[in-house]
Amino acid sequence: MRGQLKDIIAPLVITILILLFLEVISSALFPVIGINQYRLPFHILIVLFLGFKIENPYLAIPIFVIQYFHSFFSIEGWEMGTIAGVVICFVISYVRDLIHFSSIGATMIITQIFQVVWLTIVSSVLYLKTENASYIIEKFWRFLPESVIISVIAPFAFVILEKVWNRKEGGLLRNEG
Repeated sequence: MRGQLKDIIAPLVITILILLFLEVISSALFPVIGINQYRLPFHILIVLFLGFKIENPYLAIPIFVIQYFHSFFSIEGWEMGTIAGVVICFVISYVRDLIHFSSIGATMIITQIFQVVWLTIVSSVLYLKTENASYIIEKFWRFLPESVIISVIAPFAFVILEKVWNRKEGGLLRNEG
């Protein structure tokens, strides 16, 4: 999707509504069923989708907006996620031609790799701010199960987000031949 800022407003609003719904489930319903320490990072999944599938010079704006809405449900600030998201999308823009979502497994592996990159960037920023590695180590052990679940969800979430963002040129989990 190449274009102007106005081309991303409607899909972004729908994506934010999806994010808010998923954040409410993750932050309100999971503790009710006894899952207190884990919160699925749906915002990372959405930012990764944007990086993989949306080619727009204004991509930093949707990343910022998604991180801002995520910050309503998290003690982590929007700034670290925005920095990580923009850096990851910058990297993705250079390797986009090498990334092929040819199967569900490939989608899960690629998503997991970029989640590790996300964790590395956010952990580095946290370490620069606090100079305390103990929180980063604790965050890593919580990150592992969360990231595996997000990687399993990714192929199905990407299909939904493709419909929201009107991505019709083939791509994810479809034959491009």
